[in-house]
Amino acid sequence: MNNILKNLIYDRNALPTRETIINSSLISRNYNFESYFLQTSKRKYFLKINKKKDDQCLVINRMYNDTQFSSLTKREIYYYDQKIILMEYFEAEKLEKQISNQHIFGEEIAKFHTKRKSQFGFQYDTYIGSLLQENKMSKSWKEFFLHQRFDYLFCKIKKDMSIYPELVDKILAVRGYIERNLDDPSESTLIHGDIWSGNTLIKTDGLIKIIDPALFYADNEYELAYIYLNGTFGRGFYDSYNHIHQICDDFWQFKLYIYQIIPLMQYALLDGPIYIKEIEKICNFLIKRENLKY
Repeated sequence: MNNILKNLIYDRNALPTRETIINSSLISRNYNFESYFLQTSKRKYFLKINKKKDDQCLVINRMYNDTQFSSLTKREIYYYDQKIILMEYFEAEKLEKQISNQHIFGEEIAKFHTKRKSQFGFQYDTYIGSLLQENKMSKSWKEFFLHQRFDYLFCKIKKDMSIYPELVDKILAVRGYIERNLDDPSESTLIHGDIWSGNTLIKTDGLIKIIDPALFYADNEYELAYIYLNGTFGRGFYDSYNHIHQICDDFWQFKLYIYQIIPLMQYALLDGPIYIKEIEKICNFLIKRENLKY
């Protein structure tokens, strides 16, 4: 038994009275967090420990509270503070079963996308990995997308990473193309914000879950491009989603490409410059197809 982990729990009185820890094991270390499986005399828990001094545990708790409306994201939080968050543990089926049920994920994510608002952004800033997502509310999706995602991330990349001048010019040419062609959707949609295979699971009781939200109100098709980028689901997912929430024709020709640039910028800042090459591939494709000058 990890005594430091044990003391971390007991010193906070995070468990109910007379509930004792009988087993714990490390699940993962990534970005600012260590994640553990915790078994007590009463139940199983999922524990996240924040290794940095920031508010990310508090934000995680707020996001789960704000998604209690959906069985897809609903999760019990038993204790939280700035250092740790103790959550419901999900027993999950193998990945193969998740892939074979992708049509169910399509239906459920389409249903999740029914929560609407008149503006884009969110009532507080959220995180993707350890990277802060600024979410100042905006009446325009194009304005939000360009200023709070594209420009903000691009400035950080230029400051923190070495990219050659020609690529800067290519990215700016694509930015101009986006500004000329991106229309505002009729409504904003609450999106999960970080749907990839590691965050999707089917519980042993058959219910599907998507964990680790990175919430904000967006064009719902931003979420679809994010899913496509990560190869999370195949055609069955999109067919199922489209049956409930029609995917616009513009998505496959335009939005699919421009929306992938944002998570690739985030991944570059989180995981390294290999993702810059993927951004350049998208830029080269759009520059050639649209005959853009740079």
